[in-house]
Amino acid sequence: MTSELSDSLVQTWVTGWARTHGYEVRHEGAVHSARLGQDAEQWEYVVFDPEETELRKVASAVNKSPSRLLTVIAEPNSDIMGAEEIDGLELISDEEKLMVVDMDTQDVEDPITPESYSTNREDFDGWTLFTVNHGEDVAARGRMAVVDDYVILDRIYTSPDYRRQGLGTFVTRALLAIAHEHDVSEGLLVATGDGQELYEYLGWTLLGNVHVFGSPSAEGKPRPSHSQIDDDINE
Repeated sequence: MTSELSDSLVQTWVTGWARTHGYEVRHEGAVHSARLGQDAEQWEYVVFDPEETELRKVASAVNKSPSRLLTVIAEPNSDIMGAEEIDGLELISDEEKLMVVDMDTQDVEDPITPESYSTNREDFDGWTLFTVNHGEDVAARGRMAVVDDYVILDRIYTSPDYRRQGLGTFVTRALLAIAHEHDVSEGLLVATGDGQELYEYLGWTLLGNVHVFGSPSAEGKPRPSHSQIDDDINE
């Protein structure tokens, strides 16, 4: 049986997700925040199913800069999941899902690399990048970080020319096999609406919905995706 959705679990996911992006992260009570770049104002605040008083306090902090984001994670039937705006912040993304998997159900062995492809693993400070190449092209890629006894998967992406060949499944299984090198019990990830079906097929289950709110005056609107792809995937 996997963990239930909680503030502690959200904190774990934020820690691992931020690590794979190289973001500074802070945990202050029930508010988990990550600085999304070099801009001192570009912060994202993540909260789990907050009470109204707490929610308004965080929204006030987000409203101080149009480059800030507020992310609310809660079970699908929570009242907050019906909100279209919070104190002037508008809903800019509601398709993502936080998912979990029992690592005992996942293969320990590395998956077989598809014919005509090669793979590369790079270990960094606290996280791992796994890449699938086809000649000189990067066909697919994904990242993982281990936090306590959880592995957090992130940025699993297949280039358009290589989709529908099972590479997303291959990368996911490869990352989980790497995670088995550590003493992990569960996996966490945020999936897009399109990706949810794939992960359910691989044994993952839904924990909660992920809704992102931002300033309506933000120029170019900060990208709200937590499965953000690598823009420089071929670099």
